[in-house]
Amino acid sequence: MKPVDNEVEDAKLNSAGQMAIRSMIQALPEEPVSMAWRSALNEQLLASAAKQRKKRRLLWFASPAAGLTLVTALAFVVMFQPAKHIAANVSDHGVESAILSDHHSATLTSEVSTAGLNLNEVTNDANESDPVDGVWSESDVESL
Repeated sequence: MKPVDNEVEDAKLNSAGQMAIRSMIQALPEEPVSMAWRSALNEQLLASAAKQRKKRRLLWFASPAAGLTLVTALAFVVMFQPAKHIAANVSDHGVESAILSDHHSATLTSEVSTAGLNLNEVTNDANESDPVDGVWSESDVESL
């Protein structure tokens, strides 16, 4: 602080209004605080501290549980959202139609067979082996 500021603040503290307040406060009687009042105050402070501890303990358990519940709900919404398949309407133009049809059937086959058997494993021809033909059967060649 600058010395000029100190002089201004000293002047404010020594003003007539400040002196009047100072003399009023000094004229007040000095009352000692009773022990009963202090004891009652301490009991109230202990009771409010106990309530605060209970609230903190509850929040310590509730906030992670609420977060975990929210994350679990979000995971269920994201993971178990039904897939929406939109069928493409393409007129029959030969090769394009055949490609789309083959892709559509392959997609359906892979969606069905990913949880279980492959389409070639389900057919009876794929499981039969002919010693004359060797290791490959006709259904194996068709699947390629």
